[in-house]
Amino acid sequence: MNLHRLVTLLFAVTALSYSLAASADAGARIYAIQPINRYFQESWTTRDGLPHNTVNSLAQTPEGYIWLTTWEGVARFNGSEFKVFGRDRTTGLPDAGMRSTHVDKTGRLILGGSRGGLTSVTHHVWQPLQAVGGLVNDIVAEDDGSFWVATEGDGLYREYSDGRREQWTVDNGMPSNSVYTLAKDAKGELWIGTSKGAVVFDKQQFHLNKAIPAVPVFDVLPIANGYLVATEFGLLQCDTALCQQYVPKLANIAVSELMFDHQGSLWIGTIERGVYRFSEPFGLEHLETDREMPRNRVLSLLQDKEKSIWIGTNGGLLRLRDVPFSTVTESQGLAGNYVRSVLADQDDHSMWIGSSNGLSRYDITTDKVVESLIPKQSVLSLAQQTDGTLYIGTYTSGVFVYKNGKVTLLLDRQHGLISNEVRAISLSKDGSLWVGTSQGLSILKDGKLQNITTADGLPGNFIVAMAQVDDQVWIGTGTGITKWAHGKFNDIAINHFDNAEYAFGFYHQSEKQLLWGATDRGLMRHNLATGETQVIGRKDGLPFDKYFQVYIDDKHDMWMSSNRGILRFSEADANAVFDGKLKRLPIVLYGESDGLISAQANGGSSPTIAKSTDGSLWMSTARGVARVDPNRLYLFSQYTPNVEIENVALDGEAQLLSHAITIAPEVQRIEVRYAGLSYIMPSRILYRTRLQGFDQVWRENGNQHQIEFTNLAPGKYQLEIQAQNPGGEWSTPATLQIIKQPFWWQTTWVSYLALLGLLLLIGAIVLWRTHSLRRSRAKLLHLVELKTEELRRHTTHLAELNNEKSELLEMLRHQALALEKQAMQDELTGLPNRRSFDETFAREFSRAKRSGQPLALAFLDIDHFKRINDTLSHEAGDTALELLAEQLKAHCREFDVCARWGGEEFVMLLPATTLEQARRVSERLRYGVAAMDCNDIAPQLSITVSIGVACSDAAETSAELLNQADKALYRAKQSGRNRVELADPHADLG
Repeated sequence: MNLHRLVTLLFAVTALSYSLAASADAGARIYAIQPINRYFQESWTTRDGLPHNTVNSLAQTPEGYIWLTTWEGVARFNGSEFKVFGRDRTTGLPDAGMRSTHVDKTGRLILGGSRGGLTSVTHHVWQPLQAVGGLVNDIVAEDDGSFWVATEGDGLYREYSDGRREQWTVDNGMPSNSVYTLAKDAKGELWIGTSKGAVVFDKQQFHLNKAIPAVPVFDVLPIANGYLVATEFGLLQCDTALCQQYVPKLANIAVSELMFDHQGSLWIGTIERGVYRFSEPFGLEHLETDREMPRNRVLSLLQDKEKSIWIGTNGGLLRLRDVPFSTVTESQGLAGNYVRSVLADQDDHSMWIGSSNGLSRYDITTDKVVESLIPKQSVLSLAQQTDGTLYIGTYTSGVFVYKNGKVTLLLDRQHGLISNEVRAISLSKDGSLWVGTSQGLSILKDGKLQNITTADGLPGNFIVAMAQVDDQVWIGTGTGITKWAHGKFNDIAINHFDNAEYAFGFYHQSEKQLLWGATDRGLMRHNLATGETQVIGRKDGLPFDKYFQVYIDDKHDMWMSSNRGILRFSEADANAVFDGKLKRLPIVLYGESDGLISAQANGGSSPTIAKSTDGSLWMSTARGVARVDPNRLYLFSQYTPNVEIENVALDGEAQLLSHAITIAPEVQRIEVRYAGLSYIMPSRILYRTRLQGFDQVWRENGNQHQIEFTNLAPGKYQLEIQAQNPGGEWSTPATLQIIKQPFWWQTTWVSYLALLGLLLLIGAIVLWRTHSLRRSRAKLLHLVELKTEELRRHTTHLAELNNEKSELLEMLRHQALALEKQAMQDELTGLPNRRSFDETFAREFSRAKRSGQPLALAFLDIDHFKRINDTLSHEAGDTALELLAEQLKAHCREFDVCARWGGEEFVMLLPATTLEQARRVSERLRYGVAAMDCNDIAPQLSITVSIGVACSDAAETSAELLNQADKALYRAKQSGRNRVELADPHADLG
């Protein structure tokens, strides 16, 4: 047996033993072994909060924190942010430069660094230790609580739990005083890598392994049949008598770090070549990383509890993790990255992927592109017959057909096709081919081509989606939906659903007689049995308006693609929202942190989501085709994050962390920061809190990492915090006891004294009041007699005063009406002023949105008005404003509103008026102004206006409508003045 086969066999045995041990961990099921460059890569540098880009060592403590050492301090990572610890009283370190980490069996984190600094951390409590001589390169703990310390130039130390310390150097058996690495094997022996080879320490004696050359040894990894040694000259596999190159391709490459992962794959860090992985299915692989970040020197490797791989380099921190989505791009052989359509082949395990640069067939069993067709053609649509014939719709060249391994042109303009831009293809049950284009519909049947446009009943010529539903063909256009049934078109109204127009994709759920649609205002559900159509959108929990495709997977989850990510939600929840049983739709939005290279999915073509034979969903995006296996998604929620309270602040002042905190009476604000320690989807971790003694139920906090309480009443409380990955179990609560002390006047004895005093006071008041009432009664009887007489005298006088009062009130009423009119009217022109217009505008905009009627708004501005004021006079300017006001009154209907906005600006509000109608009114007004006789102001003076017009159909709010009209006015003035400009109502289709 040759050397390479021997090495491979040994590796397989080692990998198998590691894999069997790891299989006990249920979380390992997420990670089917995959090529190294399929991992999702994330990186952090000093720009992201690292104190230094050189990450010397990595460790994870039992509660879940990732700890790393750098030359500028220790950093603790919770998945969202780094907490940096340096040379201060907390750590007790002699220098900020840190080199090594180790977590012992009790969960204690031991840290070592420059100037021999040593410290430990347990449950947020730091314990400084006595420094050793020289830089601390590595630390390994024993079960008895003692630990070994490897130093640069000062040999080996052993620190005992009782404070004793031993030291070994070249004077008592060490081959070198520069110790780089320490490792414990299964027998409990300590392996020591030095600058001059490796030794084993056993029974207080050093045993030099003569098989290892006297070269720097940077890491030692015990395996079943010996040990692996990382040296300057490659990776060696050694026993007591022989060392050989473990991976011949790495011979003479300096290896710095070694680690087996849970699948038995060996990760190899090097000094100049970055990271390699050696695994049974893939052999030796080299990790390709972002070349803009120098990661050639690997200083540390770590696999966390959730099986992510962490790599500390001289250029920052790198993490490799499994994510829900993987993406196939040009680097895997696709014809182009801008993918417009995707279709599962009916005959084999492959996917047809249409891009802006041709069509690719991707074999999902081999993960390779096996065929590329029609290069440089942008493929917008795909459809396949049961016999395997593939129809290909393109952007500029019509329809191609692929059959028996050959591609031929089927239809284009020269063959009678209405347009070469083919965005949808549907195969009818009667054998006809339906082709949806940007200019209408073409139907090919029995060799005859029929073209159909809006003149024949289509609601719009721009066709983006089609679906065969029993004997009907459903068609989605840029101006609505229609279905072809029994030889005619029947429109499906969706415009009244928040002005929905585009239907980008359909999904027929035949077993439930439902047709789902992705529209530019949300999700549509059409009941084929009853004919009822409904749409849910942003007000129902969807995060934005426009969606391109809807698909229901085998787990009854719904998927929708959009310009801003991929949505997933339960079909049952969607139906509950449609049926009024659920107010808001709970959704999960996937983006680039979930494996998507681009969160922008593509639409306006079809199909854009397809299911492969292995159950995975494939989705078209702007950077490749995204792939997700719904059957694996629930595994990502199986990890339950541990919750840690990280900071407690009272009125902004941080406190020492403890399980209980006592708060002074004067404290008004309590802030508690916490973190869920899971790194699979850290941005998606959900939190809920409950303050027992205050809250009756759990308070949902979403993704918030902080909660505040203000003005808590005196008493005892317990704060509970839980976290979960979406769809997973809630964690065990993190708890904090809170004791709010009372002011002296809030104590019990003060309350009793206050109650007694109150009772005595009430008694005294009752006695005094009784006596006072008796005296007052006699006095009042006398006063009544006197006043009765006086009242008689004044009765006549009061009648006279009442008459005068009525006259005065009438005069005041007239004055109030005059003042109100003056406050709401422009004094110069007699038109309503801006205050009056604002009230009318808000009311009319709300009425227009409720009724679905258009509301037009026009801004007017007198051209070169400043010139009139400056060259003639302000009196001439006032006359010009009065003339324009008369023109406005003449061109406005009785229920229209025209007002002076301010200065030379005026505004017209035209209810029940479309954008085009408003344009015509504005043009008539513009001509009328230009034709005004202004000789009274100045000879040969002419006045013109610039007008910007907008309509509420294209505005969600009144402020947006004002902004659109204002921008249109600006364009009119920039384009030469004396013109009317319209706001652009059209939105980008993505």
